[in-house]
Amino acid sequence: MKSSYPKNVSIIAVVFIICILFVAGINLYISIQFRNQLIKYDHNRIIAMGTICRGFLNHYQDPRTKNSLFRILMKSFQLNTLIISDTLDNIIYDSRNPFNPSSIPQRISLQGKFPNLPKPGQVIRKGKAYLYLNDEPRFYLYTTLSVLYIPTFDKIFQWHIFYITISLIFVGFLGIFLIRNLFLPMRYVSKLAEELGVEMKSEDFVSKTFKEIYDKLRLREEAIKEFSGYIAHEFRNSIGAIVGIARLIEKGKKSSAEIIQECQTMEELINHLLEFARPLKPQKTRIEIDQLIDDVVKQIPLGKDIEVYKIPERSGISIMADYELLSNAIKNLLRNAVEAIDKKGVIKIEKGRSQDFITISIIDNGCGIDPQDAIKIFTPFYSKKEQGIGLGLAYVKKIMEAHNGRVELESKKGQGSKFTLFIPILTP
Repeated sequence: MKSSYPKNVSIIAVVFIICILFVAGINLYISIQFRNQLIKYDHNRIIAMGTICRGFLNHYQDPRTKNSLFRILMKSFQLNTLIISDTLDNIIYDSRNPFNPSSIPQRISLQGKFPNLPKPGQVIRKGKAYLYLNDEPRFYLYTTLSVLYIPTFDKIFQWHIFYITISLIFVGFLGIFLIRNLFLPMRYVSKLAEELGVEMKSEDFVSKTFKEIYDKLRLREEAIKEFSGYIAHEFRNSIGAIVGIARLIEKGKKSSAEIIQECQTMEELINHLLEFARPLKPQKTRIEIDQLIDDVVKQIPLGKDIEVYKIPERSGISIMADYELLSNAIKNLLRNAVEAIDKKGVIKIEKGRSQDFITISIIDNGCGIDPQDAIKIFTPFYSKKEQGIGLGLAYVKKIMEAHNGRVELESKKGQGSKFTLFIPILTP
């Protein structure tokens, strides 16, 4: 089917929400990668310090020289604390009191500071403290940094996650708001437009679409008025006729059979009205267009002076539709074409495709239709025929709307008419 405004707006809203989620996901991914890089940077700093400390311990034995080098190391790497101990928790160097060996604690409980000790070459962090285990020789390097990137970024990262969560919640509420306040009314309008046969396009949704819906509703209201007036007129005539016949029966001038005949006429009219008012629920099956048209043509008395041409003769087109309803629609159009032809004439039945529709056109070279009549030709009870009640073409229109299709008229006075049925290409 053709693209409609509600469908386009729905697609745009979905794409908008997906884009927001995509941007939020990318933002979260970049933040995680940035955090991982900071962690990697700090870990590399600790490993580099461990390598330098290993060199100091291997090449310098003088305590004063090592203390001086360790102080330079702390300034270079911006350290607050630096403690080096062996694997038995014996302290080798403690920056808190490097010049007073007697006051330096002999041991440090790393297990109490960290629940799990690192493996060789591994760096672990707890809060602001880092612990690194050098492999050869084995010693623990415990330190706290004066410039802490990770804890600071962790707070920023937490706020970032909070921001993304709030944004997603906002988008969710926005989506619910749009659905409740825009899409649901739009679906109602779209359904109403579909029932009225109005096509909704994005470029004219506000102006033309609502104007067409208004015009259709106004015409429907006028049709109901005409419907009521027609019923009142016909029933008044029939009741008047029955009363007149009854009086003549009293005088012996009429028989009771004429009352029965008039009642049968009323009953026939009521049956036509009930048939037209009955809701249509198409029972769709796969139909071969060629076979359908062949069956309908056989049922219509054409006469010797009217020729029927099927173009193309065999099309091979099949559709999903209600066979009985669609055949009734084509029968009505063929009967009108036959009645429009005076004596000799030609009727063409063309089959084809138009965008998302299968088309069946009934073309005659009859008397044609006046432009002022063509406007109301599909209105119930509008008829130029003396014996007609004006439900034939209205019923055709109703059948096509039940199939989500439409019927169109092209006519010129004195040159003939072309009625085209547009049937959507649908699956079962």
